[in-house]
Amino acid sequence: MKCASVASDDTTRILRDPFVHRILGRALDRLDSRPAAERTHAVRLNIDAELAPEIYDADSLNTREVAWARIDGLATSGILRIGYRLHRRHGSREERRPYIDIDWSDSTEDAVRAALARPRKAPSYSARWRSLLELHDPPLPPATVAKLSASPIELGRRPIDEVFARFLSIRDMVGEPLLLREVSSRVFWGLSKILDGRGDVVAALLELDECPFPEQPIILNVHLRRTPSSFLFVENHVSFERLRRRTDLVDTALIYSSGFRGAAQRLRKEQGVSIYYSRDSSPGAMTDFEIALFSMPDVTTFFWGDLDYSGMAILSALRSTFPGAEAWRPGYGPMVERLARGEGHSPSESGKERQRPIDSTGCIYADNELIPTLRATQRFLDQE
Repeated sequence: MKCASVASDDTTRILRDPFVHRILGRALDRLDSRPAAERTHAVRLNIDAELAPEIYDADSLNTREVAWARIDGLATSGILRIGYRLHRRHGSREERRPYIDIDWSDSTEDAVRAALARPRKAPSYSARWRSLLELHDPPLPPATVAKLSASPIELGRRPIDEVFARFLSIRDMVGEPLLLREVSSRVFWGLSKILDGRGDVVAALLELDECPFPEQPIILNVHLRRTPSSFLFVENHVSFERLRRRTDLVDTALIYSSGFRGAAQRLRKEQGVSIYYSRDSSPGAMTDFEIALFSMPDVTTFFWGDLDYSGMAILSALRSTFPGAEAWRPGYGPMVERLARGEGHSPSESGKERQRPIDSTGCIYADNELIPTLRATQRFLDQE
């Protein structure tokens, strides 16, 4: 049974009392902590010393009676109901472990909120996104709703209804030979990166096992002197250019791809990469390199990048594509020695203060030497 609506002038006056404000404010806190759709029980508050010091710490009997009168007034007006956990024979009202139940109608809640200047909280963007999915006509499969609800698409101040409609319009593009960024640009007002990393969401929308729109191919710069026996991924372009001038790496495929892109899973799919060979690469080695890249599960692989936590994270990610990948000792060894001599820079000096420490990569050398060096010195070193 819901409490009655607020109507009288006396009730409005009572709502302005500081003690009443505290009680009803606490009730609103509880209501605001859960969506309206999840409210299945009345809000129950214990009338105890923490909620009602005017009763339990009263300096006079009259002060206590005034406080109880405030609560009784709220009960009379229908704003709350008073209950007791112990029978009347247990003594005074406060000794009987009193509590109040609040189960407001919408009009009562609105009146209380107006008196306390506590407007209703708007549903979160995620809740509104889920609601649009659940109310869609024709109904979407529950599994699709669950998948899409977990990844709402929010675009600044764009109205959610417009964003949602644009998102659904992706279904009209099935069959077109588009990259995922091209789809994003067409759908979301020229914004090409909105669907980056959301291929699974697009697949769920289309009720397909795999997204039909491939992500942007990873660009690989590759230098080959002859058929390689190992791969060396290099994080920075300057270092890549320096290494390809060396004569002691003729059996190594030198590979440059910016940042984490070189560690993406699609690196080992033909449609996932665009390969650009250096001008002095061996034409005869190119086919062997691509066979190893796309077909051989085990390729001896190394990584060399900045000696910082981001570099270690790239190595860790690369190991998900090349399980045996290791940090390249000839590159990292001299860097460790420089840090040991007190060289290097603090994270803040290079704008890297937001890098999160990584505990392990799975590479023994990195985990036993490189990461401990970073922890001990609290300094980084760029590979150039």
